Amino acid sequence: MKRPVPYSRVSQFDLPMTPMIDVVFQLIIFFLCTTRFSPIERVLPMQLDLPGTEGLVTEVTPDIQDLTEIVIVLQGDRDSFALTLNGRPLASLGELRSALMSLGQIRLDVPIIVDPGPDVRISNVIDVYDLCREIGFVRIQFAAPAET
Repeated sequence: MKRPVPYSRVSQFDLPMTPMIDVVFQLIIFFLCTTRFSPIERVLPMQLDLPGTEGLVTEVTPDIQDLTEIVIVLQGDRDSFALTLNGRPLASLGELRSALMSLGQIRLDVPIIVDPGPDVRISNVIDVYDLCREIGFVRIQFAAPAET
């Protein structure tokens, strides 16, 4: 006669599946709610050189030495703003576009420094930045505020 075995071969560790499925669904919902499917705004592909630090230095050939940098200053308030290009006042973004296109025919690698005033809307600053990128300029920088 065969002796009964005190333990069975069936696993004694039966894990409940319902709580694990609930946790998985909660993780899926969490990641779907926190994931951004649109590009992040306000991320501009550029480097900001702070005052007192040295940026990249490039050599300028003698024939185009007079065009070393382009400075665009935006002044005004939240409702209106004024543009100046290398000290010359401009009336609109269209006038800035034509001036930058003529400068772009000379050199596209010249650094452009965008100097917005403290009260100018960020949308106007980004419009100027996008205009420079659209024309083909690649070295666009923002002027850092001077420490007082």
